[in-house]
Amino acid sequence: MSERPTLKDLPEPELNELLRRVDWRFLIGQEEAPLIADLTAGRDSRAVQLIGRGEPPPGAADVAVIGYPTKLALGAARDAVRLGGTVVCLWRAPRIGGSGRAVARLRRAGLSDVRVFWPGPQPHRTPQFWLPLGSSAAASHLLSARPARSPVQSVVRAIWRAASRAGLLAPLCAIARLPLGDDEADGPTALDAVLPPDSTPLLLTGGGRSINKVVALPLRGESTMPSAVVKLARVAAADAALDREANALRAVADQHPQLPGVPRLKQESRRVGRRALVESAVHGTPLIAGLTPDRFEDLAIEVTRWLIELARGGEPQEPGQWWERLVTQPLATFEQDFGLVIPPELPVKLDAALSGLGPQPLVCEHRDCSPWNVVLCDGKPGLLDWESAEVHGLPGLDLSYFLANSAFVLDNALETGHTRESYERLLDPSTTYGAVAARCEREYCDALGLDPSDLPPLRLLAWLVHSRSDHTHMAMESGEQPRRKDLRKSTYLGLIEAELD
Repeated sequence: MSERPTLKDLPEPELNELLRRVDWRFLIGQEEAPLIADLTAGRDSRAVQLIGRGEPPPGAADVAVIGYPTKLALGAARDAVRLGGTVVCLWRAPRIGGSGRAVARLRRAGLSDVRVFWPGPQPHRTPQFWLPLGSSAAASHLLSARPARSPVQSVVRAIWRAASRAGLLAPLCAIARLPLGDDEADGPTALDAVLPPDSTPLLLTGGGRSINKVVALPLRGESTMPSAVVKLARVAAADAALDREANALRAVADQHPQLPGVPRLKQESRRVGRRALVESAVHGTPLIAGLTPDRFEDLAIEVTRWLIELARGGEPQEPGQWWERLVTQPLATFEQDFGLVIPPELPVKLDAALSGLGPQPLVCEHRDCSPWNVVLCDGKPGLLDWESAEVHGLPGLDLSYFLANSAFVLDNALETGHTRESYERLLDPSTTYGAVAARCEREYCDALGLDPSDLPPLRLLAWLVHSRSDHTHMAMESGEQPRRKDLRKSTYLGLIEAELD
């Protein structure tokens, strides 16, 4: 066996790819990191070595991982795993007889609770989901969430259905358990009521970084709409993000119990050594799917009014009560992160622009209020993914973030790298989108009693806060401190400069 890799030793692109190979671990009903008998090879073996908690003695493994379940491999797995433990089978090429033959072999070997998942949709890329085969509800939910948008995609779906019926899908993952004795029983875990050990949830594993969460959707019977959502962390940094999300959801439930479109925290737990949250499901249509130039104003007003309700109730606090935490610290972090490329006069301009900020109510900031996180529930907004939230934050930042990112989507600015130009047009009330932004800002200030002159420094604070994420993502992708040319490409550095010009 090769030397065991560690999370901190690997560059982010490789770490992300390896961890996504082993998202099957969240389908195992165990709270703590498992003892794993690694009977695989290649990159699957390298991935498995990242997630266990040590080398198990013979017959004591919580999990044994093998390739295709041949008689020889199954014998080795049974010798390695404890009673009540799990056998995971991974194969990447289509096999004659498909999953049916593998399931039959597992059952003949005395294993129970056999489940098969397809990590799709493309065999040579990291999975975007793990679909339980045989679950029509999961397949229907997935297809409705990812509708075919071209004739080519429709053809691909037809091929997928034919391959599924013929048993030719690959790669596949089969999971089964070695039964306990009649007088033995594993203790139930806190998540068993939502994700029983023999359940077949749909796992959603999108995103492009290791810190992105896994989302499990338990689907009961023929229902294609889950009543709950389970969010699962891959790495320690994601544990911390789920801590913030739990705190934010508790705060919103306490302060705004009637506010619609907010997930409600139902349970906090652990799964295979990582943080897990169970939340109520917020069903709706992603706002971004309907964001067009013609609909921008109506949608922006609806989101503005929702954000007004989220911000209600806060009493104005003097700057001395929040300045260090919400202004000084983000400003210092920005200067540290981007010091290589910012001119000497920029910090002076920032200090001057922020110094006039007066008393502000402390409100719950979502800090990721973007078109892709807003859903429309019966036409009204709801907001997902509260992991970046600041419970005692400042007003206006979420509104600025939503308006700017909506303009970027409409202008195709993120893809073309023209976010600064798009933002400059948004700041101009004589432009189409600028007029929408000005109307939203007026209504927001009027409803909350804010001084409109405070909005420019509040917008600056939004970009200072989000510049930290920009820097972090660049560092993760490069495995080192970002280079000057990459720092100069930062979206939020450009927005700060545009705001100060």
